[in-house]
Amino acid sequence: MYLVLFAMCAAGRLARPTDEFTYGESWLLDGARQVASGAGLYAPADRVPLMHIAYTPLYYVVVGALSYVVGDHGYTVGRAVSLVATLVGAAALAWSVKRLTCRWPVAALGAGLFLTQNLTTLLWAPLHRVDPLALGFTLVGLALATTGRVSLAAGMFLLALATKQTFLVAPIAVACALWPCRARLARFAAILAGGSVVGIGIAQWLTGGWFLWHTVTANSNEPDLDTFATLMGSFMQFNGLPILAALVSLFVLPVRPGERVWRLYFVGCLLTLPMIAKVGASSNYWLELTAATSVLLALASHRLAAWPASRLVAPTAIAGSLLIAVPAYQATAVQAAENLIEASRPAGPHYLSLVADRGAAPYRVDTAFIADIAREPGDLLTDNSGLAVAAGKRIAYEFQIFQLLNVEGYWSDRPILDAVAARRFSLVAVMHPLEGPAQGTRWTATLRDALTAAYEPAGTRAGFWLYRPRTD
Repeated sequence: MYLVLFAMCAAGRLARPTDEFTYGESWLLDGARQVASGAGLYAPADRVPLMHIAYTPLYYVVVGALSYVVGDHGYTVGRAVSLVATLVGAAALAWSVKRLTCRWPVAALGAGLFLTQNLTTLLWAPLHRVDPLALGFTLVGLALATTGRVSLAAGMFLLALATKQTFLVAPIAVACALWPCRARLARFAAILAGGSVVGIGIAQWLTGGWFLWHTVTANSNEPDLDTFATLMGSFMQFNGLPILAALVSLFVLPVRPGERVWRLYFVGCLLTLPMIAKVGASSNYWLELTAATSVLLALASHRLAAWPASRLVAPTAIAGSLLIAVPAYQATAVQAAENLIEASRPAGPHYLSLVADRGAAPYRVDTAFIADIAREPGDLLTDNSGLAVAAGKRIAYEFQIFQLLNVEGYWSDRPILDAVAARRFSLVAVMHPLEGPAQGTRWTATLRDALTAAYEPAGTRAGFWLYRPRTD
């Protein structure tokens, strides 16, 4: 049932190429389009357009290159890349479990748990995000490491780091597992460290020194206890039982050859869980832990099945974790069904779903309004980056992330204030009226005042307040 839901969720998202389902998909599509057009990434943050490229470049390059070959199909190309990467990662996970247990049913159990476990991979696999591709490379690397092919594993981990810079747990786990074999450890570390240093050096040179600002400095968000409490509550509700079962298996079951890497990977992922306290964190921080948990539960099931007195322990834990998540799966099933129904209508949908800035409900925008925005001459300034991307426009300024960077002292808002004062944008479209309070919006009071001084109201449409340059 859960695998059917996985397929429904993926099909529903692939069938709606212009809808943004989670915050940040539009950022990556904007970057991929720059690659497809031959422009570079990691532009200077002291001039418009101001767009934060939060991750290392491989996903942008892959999606951009494919879009250049097959054409721009909105989010579909990137979502297809993520989905294929997830399935490849699941196959690598299953292959590793098969080699450790010599049983394909156990391998299939591990892969199935990975694809459906408690609203992590199920939701993230068909999204236009970097995480599934980075995780796919990581799982292939771990599978290679369990067979002793550490040099190839190091290459896979380099690709994962070139996709998302935070995927460090797996190479550290493999390095620990290689000890005390110093020769193999030295070769593994040389490939990984050497490749990383060369890659960073080239990226810094090509971007005029802005690569590390985008990927490191601008990602150093401050802790947020509200975010931590919300995500930890969800984590404990939907992932607590399988995590606990996997943790118990570490102490109850003795280590067998090849299993050490997966055990270290699980412990490392568990230790990095407090990172969800960072502003902007979401359930994508659980993806690696989901993969590690799935492998340990599959291995535990195989081992416990040989002991008559404990044969039912693993099936009970797995069934219990899936049953606990039924309400959340039900909500996902409803959304997936709605996406498929909407996409299958002969006339097509008359609106797009964009990510709102308040609450979980999507912003439903008339497609006629999107078409008018696309025909609008000049640059667009909007606090909903999905609107700009849907209309085929550049994201001129990503309001939320740069507001945060300004507050944290990593960036000055002078470039956007100067651009507004110069009336660079032919149209401003925001989700709240500038005449209202700035609190709770994606723009600051300073930016609001600048916009009010340089722009005048031009009506409302499709849930957006429109402003055009003053003529006086």
